Amino acid sequence: MRKVLGSLAVAGLVLSSAYAGSLTVANSDLKMTGAVTAGYFYATNEGAGKNNDYFTVSNFSVGLKSKDKGTIGFVGYFGSNTWDGLLGRTKNKFKVKYAWVSINPVKGLTVDAGLLTTNIGYELYHSYQNLNYTFGMVWNAQPVTYPGARATYSVAEGIDVYAEYNQDSTFGQSDSVAVGSLGSVGGIDYAVSYYDGNGTQNLIDVVLSYALAGMDVGVNLDYHWLDDSAKAPGADDTAYGVAVYLNPSLGQGVTVPVRLEYVNQGTSGIYGGIGESAYSVTVTPTYKPTDNTYIRCELAYVSTDANAFSDDKGNPKDNKTFLGFEAGFLF
Repeated sequence: MRKVLGSLAVAGLVLSSAYAGSLTVANSDLKMTGAVTAGYFYATNEGAGKNNDYFTVSNFSVGLKSKDKGTIGFVGYFGSNTWDGLLGRTKNKFKVKYAWVSINPVKGLTVDAGLLTTNIGYELYHSYQNLNYTFGMVWNAQPVTYPGARATYSVAEGIDVYAEYNQDSTFGQSDSVAVGSLGSVGGIDYAVSYYDGNGTQNLIDVVLSYALAGMDVGVNLDYHWLDDSAKAPGADDTAYGVAVYLNPSLGQGVTVPVRLEYVNQGTSGIYGGIGESAYSVTVTPTYKPTDNTYIRCELAYVSTDANAFSDDKGNPKDNKTFLGFEAGFLF
């Protein structure tokens, strides 16, 4: 489990690469995974001078990892991708997205070092690994990747604890530390993390997921607070956000994931220029004809209590709608 504002999005069928299988590289002990996804997307209130609609290759990703960790193994992903967030859009150029070397010095202990993906948040790095195409508001205020080192220890069957030092700059800091636990208890998968950004911003993150009556349910709760050196005089210094993920199955490869979000930051500015609060609704009907292919549509809407957006004439707006269609092939 890992990691703004709303829009109506018709995106595509997204499924974790874990469901797609993988390719074994000949004459080696490497395993290759990845995806190619593309689609057409439309958003209102994108701002003056910006196209409201566009075609894009949303992901071209290739990952390599050692099949058998043994004492030393590795994970690496490279390619290009688009992060279509409810609060904005980011295009990543072709590059190494994340990569690390894993060392297992003793049984139950793993040390990862390199360009890490965070343990924080429900939504994962690639959009095709998530239930929805767009990334949410809660995700937008979380770290994503950073150089660093993490030690993870298995304290019991299905329960791990971890501690890490990283050189993240998400909140403008030079380094950070994080500790937490991930696992499963009583059929509930969980991740609990405390993240301390040096002299800037701190975060407690809780992620829970559970299968309930044929529907997967997930919750991501975040509480942020600013260090004294990062506070603005007279402004609030805390914020919180909650995202609920529902994934009902209609059978025959059809699901209708729904994401509901609410964030409240007062005057702290932690979630960006949304005013004091905002909410979003995202619905993503998805069809998976095979284990490694998908088609999905997305409709998303976000509303803020400030004018966080603007139309094509530059007039301020307090909402955004996103529509999209996406198809993908995973390997």
